[in-house]
Amino acid sequence: MLIQLLFAFILLLSINYLSGTHHKAWDLSQNNDFTLSSQTRKLLTSNLLDEREHPVRIIAALRKNSAHYARLRAMLEEYQRLARGALTVEFVDYVRDSDTALRIADQYNTAFVEDVVIIDALPSLPPAPSNDGEAKAHTRKIVSLRRAHIRHVAVQDMLVFASDQRKSRRLIGYQDEDQLTAAIRRALEGTPRKFYFLADKSQIAGPDEDAPWTFLTRTFDSLNIKLIPIRISGLEKIPEDAAGIALVAPRFDLNSREMTVLRDYWARPRAAVLVVLDPTQKQQPPNLRAFLREHGVTPREVRLSTRKGTQQVFDVATTFTNATAVGDLRNASTLFEGASASLELRENAEDLELRQIIPLALITADENVRAHPLDGSDPVPGPHYLGASVSRGNERNDTTAGATSRMIVVSNTDFLQPRARHKEHIDFLRNTSNWLIGREDLMGIGPKPVTYYKLLLPAQKVSFVNKLNLFFIPSFFLLAALFVWNARRV
Repeated sequence: MLIQLLFAFILLLSINYLSGTHHKAWDLSQNNDFTLSSQTRKLLTSNLLDEREHPVRIIAALRKNSAHYARLRAMLEEYQRLARGALTVEFVDYVRDSDTALRIADQYNTAFVEDVVIIDALPSLPPAPSNDGEAKAHTRKIVSLRRAHIRHVAVQDMLVFASDQRKSRRLIGYQDEDQLTAAIRRALEGTPRKFYFLADKSQIAGPDEDAPWTFLTRTFDSLNIKLIPIRISGLEKIPEDAAGIALVAPRFDLNSREMTVLRDYWARPRAAVLVVLDPTQKQQPPNLRAFLREHGVTPREVRLSTRKGTQQVFDVATTFTNATAVGDLRNASTLFEGASASLELRENAEDLELRQIIPLALITADENVRAHPLDGSDPVPGPHYLGASVSRGNERNDTTAGATSRMIVVSNTDFLQPRARHKEHIDFLRNTSNWLIGREDLMGIGPKPVTYYKLLLPAQKVSFVNKLNLFFIPSFFLLAALFVWNARRV
């Protein structure tokens, strides 16, 4: 018996040690609502965190009596666990622990008037100069670093509200993981990259709430990319600090001088171009169409549709292909609503391979999709593509892969509209944007939208539930206890 007790004690200590050093959480919810997305996991295990000299500091100034405290605490602790020491989390109740809150507020030059999460990813600061003349420049540099690498995320911004029939706001969901992951990325990288939007050649709705322009800027901002409108008609060349250029729903063609500016930019190493074509136009701008055709992608003057009984439907079921630019979306299916055109691709063409140009399909329409030409002629045979990637350079060589130029072409603009936008479209835009600027290690599936449901019950059912909790269930356990007591007494 003593030996058994000894081994039981050793087993108990071993279980406690293993559970303390090898923490594992299981998400038993139906839709894995408490599992971090692959996009967040890749960021927490990326070189952006691993190569830092000291860990990123996260300070969660949350009231313990807040309705969102438990959810945020569990999420931030999971962030800390996955980062494997590269990220630390500190929780502060700024109401109860006022001394600690005042110290942190002085350190970060802020005031706690609402629940907020502070992300401190400051790099190692340069030492103060001994020369008084350089002190001002050093101070300005410190201020600039703090502004770029310290981010504040209000908990209120992590909540999704909607107006009901009485025009009162109510909570309908959470976007906390989306906001936190984006803020950590921005704090790690600091100054955002610049993506120039050719505003004088594009026609896109905005800046209303959730309009296409707002959606684009919000999506790019979550990737620490700033979308800046410019007019190519007034440029001699694309700015040197451009991480890429975007041309969305082009209605006006580029003239010969503007095409020279575009070609000169495309000839640079690490150039990035995003083109979203408007299929409602009868003809795409000729010069732009010729430029795309030179790189193996030709927009067809057709409309994609399917049959639903006797009715023609323009919503197209598609599948993301195995191309590198879509990341974890490969083989996933989605629906592109509204008008869609088809792209003709010249994959594995010898003349393109000699010029080190590789076009690949990104979005392939299902087999039952038909392409009807605008001139009323016979349908065009498939396969039909709604998206394509183009790379210029030798991506097969590790030494030259980082200098390749990349382009994304999509033949549907309705996926930017809120009424036709699906989660797969958001992940597609994020992954292709990361691919364009060479951040393949951060590509992944984004967080699932977490919806808050309000259960509406009539008064009779609410009364029954209260009686069940207050009387029936306790009475059942009391009777069970009396039965056991009586059985043992006999």
